[in-house]
Amino acid sequence: MATETRTIQVLDPRPEDIPEEQGMSAGLPSLEGKIIGVLENTKFHSDKFLQELQNILEQEYNAEKVIYAKKFSFSAPCSDETIDSLIEECDAVVHGIAD
Repeated sequence: MATETRTIQVLDPRPEDIPEEQGMSAGLPSLEGKIIGVLENTKFHSDKFLQELQNILEQEYNAEKVIYAKKFSFSAPCSDETIDSLIEECDAVVHGIAD
């Protein structure tokens, strides 16, 4: 009597490219006089929340300027151009989501 041999293939779900780990940036001692980026992910009501946050940052925390940017879609990564622009122009960035 012949014995049947079976093979099981095990898949590793981890990504092949392991991203470089980066630490946290140093916190800002104050938002006064700073340029703050606000990145909206386009989910329902995220615009209303982040527009109110923009008003608070300007009026209560004396941010010099708030730069408001939007992702194309909440389910897609933000464009490199948008990220690069926020990094270049802003002292800090808030990425907000909502539903």
